[in-house]
Amino acid sequence: MRRIPMLLTLSTIAVSTGCKSVERFDTGQDSVYCLELIGETAETGLAPDDAGVPTNNSAMNALRLALTIDAQHLSTRPGVLWSNDAEFGLCSPQPLFDKAPIRTIQPALSDAVSSVQLTSDHVQDVFAWVDSTCQNTMVTILSLIDGGSVEVRLFKPRGATDDNGPAQQRSGFGVFARSQRLPSCEF
Repeated sequence: MRRIPMLLTLSTIAVSTGCKSVERFDTGQDSVYCLELIGETAETGLAPDDAGVPTNNSAMNALRLALTIDAQHLSTRPGVLWSNDAEFGLCSPQPLFDKAPIRTIQPALSDAVSSVQLTSDHVQDVFAWVDSTCQNTMVTILSLIDGGSVEVRLFKPRGATDDNGPAQQRSGFGVFARSQRLPSCEF
């Protein structure tokens, strides 16, 4: 008889220590993730073909994202996304994303895809939609990663016939990452 309470206690401890809380990713009102594009910026279809060319002030035009996360609403509206590219991006004079709400793809929540874990260090991967100011709706995967970092994968769909045109007309893909929250981004 004493064995059953002991097993219940051990299982409770195992569940509570094994649980990975997503609350630690919440940015609240006073922080933001500033995301950098991982890998090459050329040919992503998310920035103009001449992105990276020095401007008047010799700074490189690199698409960056700012992200807020609302951990309480991962299944509906997990965050907001905006970008730094109003002066040089695909949608200039508007940014590619202008405080665009990220919307979880609701039908995916009841599908096997909702249990996908991209890599073993991902706490949660959220499949969602996000609306660009001029490039229509994109698919995004918001990844919460063990250790407190986040990644955003953007997929910009276009027809196969558009793949040889300028960046505004091509399909696009990019991975943006950040390892810590900051009070604000520089844009």
